[in-house]
Amino acid sequence: MFKVINFFLVVLIPFSLSSNENIRKSRLFIENLGEQVINEVANSNISDTQREKNFSKLYNKAFDNNYISKFVLGRYWSKIDIKTQQEFTRSFQAYLVKVYAPKFKGWKGEFKTTNSKFSNNMYVVNMNLVSENISSLSLDWRLYVSKNNIFKILDVNIDGVSMLVTQRAEFASVIKNHPKGVLGLIEQMKKK
Repeated sequence: MFKVINFFLVVLIPFSLSSNENIRKSRLFIENLGEQVINEVANSNISDTQREKNFSKLYNKAFDNNYISKFVLGRYWSKIDIKTQQEFTRSFQAYLVKVYAPKFKGWKGEFKTTNSKFSNNMYVVNMNLVSENISSLSLDWRLYVSKNNIFKILDVNIDGVSMLVTQRAEFASVIKNHPKGVLGLIEQMKKK
């Protein structure tokens, strides 16, 4: 009996401590990302070109663009060749930068995490986004720890709505209605 108890103490306690440590680190990761957005993207004293560069750098560092690209393209991902997949992934990131970077210009507010947990093989960090311009938004960041022990964001839910699911529905509609399908979607993203 004593050996069984020792086994559980030796095996499970380090795992539990590691999980708890990553839960704490996941909150710090999101709070730090928020500070970087405020300092490097929202800053009114930088040019729009620099804002986009900074946003792109933060996006590359914090988000899993390959996973997100596959998810938002859905069933169409497996129907296109590797070259088109790579072009879509690049175009999708450029599209996100062009759409979202300007929205932060001059933004003043704070990213305040309220909770973090490990659920369904990912960390979920709850946050309230507080700003002068808008009422408080509730965000749930979904992230994992990569092989290199780095957090990567997979999705953001804003007031309960998944940005990935929303983007997937929008893209599926464009693909369905465009004669060129995925290539047409890529063309439209590049135009924006």
